[in-house]
Amino acid sequence: MASVPIKYFSINCLVVDDETSMRSTIKHMMGKIGFKNILSAENGRSALDYINNTKIDLVISDVNMPEMSGSELFNTIRANRKHDNVSFIFVTAETTRDVVARVAEHGADDYIIKPFLLSTLEDKIAKVLTKKYNPSNVEVQLKSFHTFLNARSITEAEEALKKAAELAPDSPVIIFNSGQLALAKGELEKAISLFKESIEKKPLFVKAYNALGEIYEQTGDMKTAIQYYEQAHNISPGSTERLITLSKLYAGTGKNEKAESLLKDAISNVREDLSTSNHLIGEMLLAKNDNEKALEMLLKAHQKNPQDIKIMFSLADAYRKTGKTQEALDVYDNMLRITPNNAAIHYNIGKAYIEMGVKNKAIQAMKKAWELNPFSKEITTDLKALAEKDRFDL
Repeated sequence: MASVPIKYFSINCLVVDDETSMRSTIKHMMGKIGFKNILSAENGRSALDYINNTKIDLVISDVNMPEMSGSELFNTIRANRKHDNVSFIFVTAETTRDVVARVAEHGADDYIIKPFLLSTLEDKIAKVLTKKYNPSNVEVQLKSFHTFLNARSITEAEEALKKAAELAPDSPVIIFNSGQLALAKGELEKAISLFKESIEKKPLFVKAYNALGEIYEQTGDMKTAIQYYEQAHNISPGSTERLITLSKLYAGTGKNEKAESLLKDAISNVREDLSTSNHLIGEMLLAKNDNEKALEMLLKAHQKNPQDIKIMFSLADAYRKTGKTQEALDVYDNMLRITPNNAAIHYNIGKAYIEMGVKNKAIQAMKKAWELNPFSKEITTDLKALAEKDRFDL
């Protein structure tokens, strides 16, 4: 069993669980291990307030909670670059393969199955903090790679990934990230090949299936996109974003009953997670063009979880469908503060400006979207239409 080094005892820890007894138990265990600074929160929303206003180094969170689940909390944290250094351990009573898949897909540092012993908690924390404060050379290079890639510094990203690959050439994670780099460089076929290779080495690699689904969706091959998204969904059914994407793809291919069934099943599984259930209900209402009711549900979801990018996308869509385009643009602006290099946000800003008749800003936003994602059939088609109509060169 690994012991937590004394030098880590002064870090700021946050325990998140809706059960008072469980919060007290984990806090007591952590105190016995030696940690001095232990905060607690009863749900993800309260935890997020701490994280936004206090330097938190380690979060230990239950998965299923009202107001905001552990998964929603984690996704919100990871969507904001300023929280990149927060370590995260899930606590769950579930023992199914789905839990492991969800943890792996989310990118959390580890998970613990309830009930657990103090020794198990100490072992998990020791491994997570050792990785955080004393990472391997591969982990150091991969972190640099992601930092450079997010900043669109392709040359530096390529150099960092090359160093990581020299240390672990057969790692499916390295191969997957090579696919991400190929995408950023405009090498679409190479990216597809690398994502498929990473799946061959790691058949339950959810991120790779999802990446292939996104590529085929962007390039207009909806049938193949659905196949890959379905494979990702079968491995890890808990992704709200993927469920919504699949339902829209099914609706777009005329399978409306399948689309609605998918959302209904998802809603029944997340009734206690109010922001997620309201989000899914809002999407189902949008699909039925019941836009005012959809907006009402999505505003509730956004109020519960104001930094969730997925909810914000849906909310902006509802605003546009109800003629409130400026409100949609305000939502998009908030989204760009969280993730500035998101092609889909810039594209939707362009669409909103077209709806308002503001062509110059529409063209500017569409060009930015195309620069970030030149493979998107939808973005390319709309930008070409603007170029032909307004006579400007791409």
